Amino acid sequence: MVDAGKPASRGKKCFSDEMIQSCLHTMETGDTEELFEIIPRIGVLRDPRFHEPLVRLLGGGDLKKREFAAYSMGAMADRAFLEPLKKAFLEARKIKGFGSNELQIAIIEAIGSIGDDAVVEFFLPTLKNCCDQKASRTGKGAAKNAARMGKWIIESLGAIAQQGGGRSLEALIELTEHPDPEIQSLALPEISVAYWHRPNEVDKATLEKIYRLTVHPVPLVAESALAALQNLADVGCKQAEAYFADSPEYED
Repeated sequence: MVDAGKPASRGKKCFSDEMIQSCLHTMETGDTEELFEIIPRIGVLRDPRFHEPLVRLLGGGDLKKREFAAYSMGAMADRAFLEPLKKAFLEARKIKGFGSNELQIAIIEAIGSIGDDAVVEFFLPTLKNCCDQKASRTGKGAAKNAARMGKWIIESLGAIAQQGGGRSLEALIELTEHPDPEIQSLALPEISVAYWHRPNEVDKATLEKIYRLTVHPVPLVAESALAALQNLADVGCKQAEAYFADSPEYED
């Protein structure tokens, strides 16, 4: 008996191989715009043949091509890219001028997309460095870039925590007590993001910490804590729902 599924299967495999070869050709010869256009395709195909050219581009001299490589690695979500990305980040921090900050953010986002909970040990010292830069008087531009980098790190921790990363979640909870109110305000909503798919698993100690921060003297932190509780209530967290039901200012 002839297997009617085989020709279609061969055709699909042939089509995928053509797409892979097209991506590989673009990596070798394409300009920057063409490279960024194939990132979604790379993320779907996730072919191991992409590894070598992506690592090579990440370590090259063209900042935009390095940025492309970082985003592509994030799209592939392969843990084999973690060490090259960490190394590239440390190198990128030494680069001055246009494009260096965008490259660092691309690398941070890629590391977060890969979703390995162990990267919290890389993110926290990097975040501390960003906070030190922000606090120093090195100029408004540097402080702004450091703040932007910190935001991406905290959002990456949130993405990993949402995937079940316990160490990343613990780091976010610790950051709610950070001396910088901006860091506190960024960490709070990411805690609610971490529990979107399991809203009734938020432990009592974490919720009580968020409750206390709703009356923080810095409005940015208090508003962020309220928003985190509202996010949890919106996805069905019964304790967060009870908070708003028991608060006179939220009664109809």
